[in-house]
Amino acid sequence: MPALKIAANALTIGRAVIGIIIGGLGAYQGRKALKAVVLLLMTAWFSDVADGFLARASKVKVKDWIGEHDLYADMTVSAGVLYYLTSSNYIPVYAGWGIFIGSVILLYYFPSTTLAEGLQAIPYALMIYTSFMHIPLYGFLIVAFLLFLIAITWPRFPKEKVPGFLNGMRNLKRRV
Repeated sequence: MPALKIAANALTIGRAVIGIIIGGLGAYQGRKALKAVVLLLMTAWFSDVADGFLARASKVKVKDWIGEHDLYADMTVSAGVLYYLTSSNYIPVYAGWGIFIGSVILLYYFPSTTLAEGLQAIPYALMIYTSFMHIPLYGFLIVAFLLFLIAITWPRFPKEKVPGFLNGMRNLKRRV
């Protein structure tokens, strides 16, 4: 397997590990870890962009098991953020569990990559809000980083990612 594909897979696995670490920081350090969690989340988001770039640049055009399950790494990060926010008492336990259980139920009845991508936005939005409320500099940092990621993926973002998401949501609506 060529080096680029191996690197992409390593980034995907690393992103899942980051999600677990973020959740663990909530359990063991709570609110004291907010800065570290924001930095880890930005690292995870960058690894997502980087692994996609490397996988597309690889001469191996067939998706392997890790590439096919990339979304699970993304969902692990999202779940880790949700767990961090809940266990650190930034959001009430009933809200954290409600988001988690609601997401599981929605994905069970409407299995969709697009829906899974959309549901990830909830913990991320809560993390951005939490950052602004408790460490405003980190709130601005995370928003600036998101804008940076959009900028470096600009040709793909408006031409592929946004229309793909909107079409996926339309298709999901038709299935309901």
